[in-house]
Amino acid sequence: MLVFWFNMGSAEVHDVVVQDNNFTPANISIQAGDTVRWENFGNNNHNVASTDLSFLFRCADGCDDTGGDGNPAGLGWVSEVTFHLPDSSIPYVCEPHVGFGMTGSVSVQTPSEFQIVTVSDSDGFEPQELTIVQHDRVLFIKTNGAHNVHADDDSFRCANGCRDDGIEGEDEFTGFPWQFFKQFNELGSFPYHSDNPDFPVTGVIHVVTDTIFANGFESF
Repeated sequence: MLVFWFNMGSAEVHDVVVQDNNFTPANISIQAGDTVRWENFGNNNHNVASTDLSFLFRCADGCDDTGGDGNPAGLGWVSEVTFHLPDSSIPYVCEPHVGFGMTGSVSVQTPSEFQIVTVSDSDGFEPQELTIVQHDRVLFIKTNGAHNVHADDDSFRCANGCRDDGIEGEDEFTGFPWQFFKQFNELGSFPYHSDNPDFPVTGVIHVVTDTIFANGFESF
């Protein structure tokens, strides 16, 4: 008997079409760790700019916070923002066309399933080593001390926010309370550390495939 089992879960990317002069869909609900991707199909110059001071992003040909250009631009641009904090609603607008009602919002919900990693001065990252399935989400929580979560390969760095996710956030180690969700979509092992030189704690996430393959024969 040859048996295949596939989990068809995939990275959660939500597409929003930018047109003249509306967003479709204008209001979406996502889970923390998901990404929203806007693509401009309009003939006019458009952008997406949040109006919530807690979640600052401004994007068109890339996002201002990640070295791109958030000024309104014409047909064909694509920009993505990843949302790491749950229980929030982030309104946004197209800056030149907000007067025409070109507005939208992103409602960020707590995921239904996730793993938890905490970090503190006394225990470091707990658990220090965690194995998850591809596309699973991890909630990182700082319980005390001054820390952040910085991948050894520099692929991510997060604390109050995550670097390179389109949102202006604080990714340096800090003593202020923080927590964030991160979805792991690539297979492999991802060592990480806190950048605090006084408490150089480390951890690792192992991401394994969600495909089970077995072959052989079985008698009944």
